[in-house]
Amino acid sequence: MTEDRPDLAGTLLSPRSLLNDPLFERMHLWLFVWSGPQEPRARELRQVFVDILLVVFGAALPWSTTVASVLSVALVIAIPPTLTARAVVAGLRRPPLLLPIVFFALAAIGTIWASDVSWWERLHALDKTSKLLLIPLVFLHFQTSPRPGWTFVSFGLSNSLLLALSFSVYASPALARYIEPHALGVPVKNYIDQSQGFAFLAVTIGGLATEALRRAMFGRTIVLYFSSAAFLANLAFVNVARSAFLYVPIMLLLFAWRYVRGWRLLSVLAIFVIIGLVSLASAPNLQRKIARIPGDLTAYRANSLTVGDDPASGAQRLVFWRSSFVFVRSAPLLGHGTGSTRRLFEAEANGRTGLDSLVVSNPHNQTLSVAIQWGLVGCLALYAMWAVHLWLFRQGVRSASAPFFAWIGLVAVVQNIASSIFNSHLQDFYPGWLYVLAVGIAGGALHRSEIAGSADHRTR
Repeated sequence: MTEDRPDLAGTLLSPRSLLNDPLFERMHLWLFVWSGPQEPRARELRQVFVDILLVVFGAALPWSTTVASVLSVALVIAIPPTLTARAVVAGLRRPPLLLPIVFFALAAIGTIWASDVSWWERLHALDKTSKLLLIPLVFLHFQTSPRPGWTFVSFGLSNSLLLALSFSVYASPALARYIEPHALGVPVKNYIDQSQGFAFLAVTIGGLATEALRRAMFGRTIVLYFSSAAFLANLAFVNVARSAFLYVPIMLLLFAWRYVRGWRLLSVLAIFVIIGLVSLASAPNLQRKIARIPGDLTAYRANSLTVGDDPASGAQRLVFWRSSFVFVRSAPLLGHGTGSTRRLFEAEANGRTGLDSLVVSNPHNQTLSVAIQWGLVGCLALYAMWAVHLWLFRQGVRSASAPFFAWIGLVAVVQNIASSIFNSHLQDFYPGWLYVLAVGIAGGALHRSEIAGSADHRTR
């Protein structure tokens, strides 16, 4: 006599069992429910999906341009269904959300008057500004999402892995031969991007450590201060972009200004100066970077491409800026059009030698990059956007009790403005996306807390 056994496969795959499966139910809500009583739950599922995409994006950004690019497209598709028309209309009335769109629109219109420039070059240059369109989308998303910290945590953890690998590649020649780093202690991307991310995290994690200390969370304080110091140590002893010599002191000043006042502020600044001098005296990396500055000036005067065995990057910038001023003077109001920079440098370099023969599509200065393509109008749009984002996060340094997201946003904006003196860091991939994420997430989270605070005040 045989025992009747249930058809397990048939049971699991039956239409009734699938309909009752929680995962299937969530997928159904996410994909197909757009109205009715279940719509709020479906919207919440879509919000969580966007949060997960942003977490993966934050983790991928320090490592892979390709993965981050694919995820950015996914975000453009995934975020709009989570928003209401009322929220979008209200958001676009706010300058911090509107001006990034205005800047992109100017770049799009600028493709019209870019003469003698292929459409591929015009669209390629336009693509470099398209990331700014994510600022209003991410901002609006985090007006309602309660998970703004997820992306920053994933970005921090991912950079911590990169930090460990950077130290390992720097300390182990055998590992360096296997990985083939792009520069000393730079396993992926380039030292400019790595410095941008490490400096941002060193200062913001230092802020988190101070917040933990104020709450008497001593274990967390030790871990966070150690992490912040590790990022700074990498900048000092492994590799650093020389533009960090400008933006790191400014970011540390913001750090001190947030947490201390009066004579204590002067004491903290004095401690920072002492630490900087000790680092300079003990770090060959810093000494080598600073020692190249006079060599760059000599290379500029001699029209030489190198300083010793290194490219004369500082001299190159001086040549790019000199030529850029000429280009701007010839079309001061509206510029030469989107994507015109390389063509102008090609014409300038024709028949020349040394530094004067270099052809680039990026003058390594954000203002000049904008002025060449879109003239005075473009510069006004750029400075207006920076100004409203600074104003958005102004309360970040009012006191230590001010919202921490306001301070994160302020640090990101100030870092981008300062580093854009030596690079085009809104249009460059990694620093541009760091700006977009920080402004969008911090701005949305800050606005959400303000809405919640207003609601609490009305109910009292």
